[in-house]
Order: sequence, then C-alpha cells, then structure tokens
Amino acid sequence: MNAGNNSCSPPPPWQRLAALRKELPGLESSIAGKIHPTAVVEGVLSLAEGSEIKAGTVIEGFVRIGRNCSVGPNAYLRGCCEIGDGCRVGHAVELKDCILGNMVFVSHLSYLGDSILEDDVNLGGGCILSNFRHDAGLIRMPWQGQLCETGCDKLGAYIGAHARIGCNSVLLPGRVLPEGCQTAPGTIYRG
Repeated sequence: MNAGNNSCSPPPPWQRLAALRKELPGLESSIAGKIHPTAVVEGVLSLAEGSEIKAGTVIEGFVRIGRNCSVGPNAYLRGCCEIGDGCRVGHAVELKDCILGNMVFVSHLSYLGDSILEDDVNLGGGCILSNFRHDAGLIRMPWQGQLCETGCDKLGAYIGAHARIGCNSVLLPGRVLPEGCQTAPGTIYRG
C-alpha cells in the first residue's frame, strides 16, 4: 500500500483537502454577491459577483464561493469549503470541508463530508457522501492504481468531472468515482 505522503500527480484528494484547510483560515471576507437578510454568516465568507446566499442558510468556518452561484435556501456550509463558478448548492444541503469545481449541482437534501467534486458534476437529491467509518478506523482510498493509506479518520468521496449521481445514492468513505460515471438512483457505492 502506498503511504499518504506519495508523489501522485495530481495530488490525492486528502492532500488537496488538507491544503485547503491550511489556506482558507487566511481568507478575508469579501462580499460582491447578495446575502438574504435571514442568512447567518458566523465565519469568513468570500462571495463573488453574481452569487447569492438564500434565506435560512448558515455559513460557519471559512467559505469561498465563486461567481454566479446559488446557495440555499436552508443550506449549511461549515469548516473549510471552496465552491467554483456557476454552482448550485440547494435546499437543505450540508457541506463540511468540501471542494466543488465549476458547474457542480447539489440541488437538495444532501450531505457531503470531506469530499471533492470536479467540474460538471450533478448529485441527485438525497445523496450522502459519508466521511466516517463506523469503527472509527483510518480511511484508505484508491488513487492512481494503488490503495493508499490516507492517515485520515474523516474522508469522503472523490467524484471525477462530468459524473451523474442518482438521487438517494450513498457513497461510503474514501470512494473514488471516475470521470463521466453515472450511478442509478438508490445506489450504495462500496467500490
């Protein structure tokens, strides 16, 4: 098995998330978009032009949101999150320590923990990207043809570009879905 400190290129997801957690605490608040009066920002938010935080949304921690995004209503973003341009994070979606590329749609009733979704990914409603093993063990993740020891006790999924995930799908911790993949509704991805 490969160690978590490998020379994979591109960097493996757990290293990208660790880098985000180091970078975003230095984020400065910058609001170029709109925030609904009932939204709550208890951390540091960088909100680009054309983006909107809708009613009832709660933002904690350090969150950077690109241009022309829509977040909420009633979304919950916590930890360190980075959202690219043209994304939709909809009703009752919770993100914890996540990276979303451009044009990612997580429209409603989903949880994403410690996960990365590359460009042009669509998650159907009610999806769970689990980030914690029930036995509290460290999570291993397949990366570049090897099963890697990540050193993480919390790590969700990596979803490649142009993927389509059916509604009510569950991805177990440390799973990798390749570029362009599609899952049927109700899939439990143990792969």
